[in-house]
Amino acid sequence: MSGSLDVDGELRIVEVRPLDGLRTCIIGLPDVGLVGLITANHLINSLGLDEVGYLESKLLPPVIVVHNGEPKHPVRFFAQGGLVILTSEIPIPASILNLLADGLLDWASAKGFELLVSVSGIAVPNRLEIDTPEVYGVASSEKARRILEDSKIPLLEEGFMVGPHAAILRESLRRKVDSLILLAQSHYQYPDPGAAASVVNTLNKFLGLNVDVKTLLEQAEEIRLKTREIMQRTYKAMQRMQKMQEQELPPMYV
Repeated sequence: MSGSLDVDGELRIVEVRPLDGLRTCIIGLPDVGLVGLITANHLINSLGLDEVGYLESKLLPPVIVVHNGEPKHPVRFFAQGGLVILTSEIPIPASILNLLADGLLDWASAKGFELLVSVSGIAVPNRLEIDTPEVYGVASSEKARRILEDSKIPLLEEGFMVGPHAAILRESLRRKVDSLILLAQSHYQYPDPGAAASVVNTLNKFLGLNVDVKTLLEQAEEIRLKTREIMQRTYKAMQRMQKMQEQELPPMYV
């Protein structure tokens, strides 16, 4: 093994090969509409990213996933060049969110990342009437905010955020780390490849990825079927985290 980072003896980020010259970390975890997970998987496959590490903790469910006959940790890192993607094939329990945010920010600091980009969805009741979902941004710093403005990504003006991406953004604020969240209009409890396609196009704008979304849209129904079970598990986890609050305005602005 090439290295690991330990957080309070309860969480470890393990690198399976040396990682240097990293600039951007995209975080795509199961959440609203599985937008982050679908986005991450499409980027990993389209860019040919290699598996470079994993996250382990006794606070995670005792789960192993199997791909092509090989057992894998469910929470893994993929990388190529200066880009790293963190994704998970299981919903992240609420009990580990703050620890995850601490560990990820510690690791990002040690590796010298320039920007963290979390990807998720924001549920809208009229999603079926929207052909091309809008993507909104929330930034932790002036530098991250300028990235959104330069890319003409509208800011989310008011609202709640709950879950893994909220924990990461809160810790980024505390540590003054350049971090942003991209939120695509999406279904709440149904996998939404169309919302993920909007996020990929948005990432293309300011990261210069040039990733095509044609196959993502063509395979939308297949993706929905394949991700149905993890969406059900994620929905239960979101209920426990009171994710429905995201569809409300903070009391100060009501």
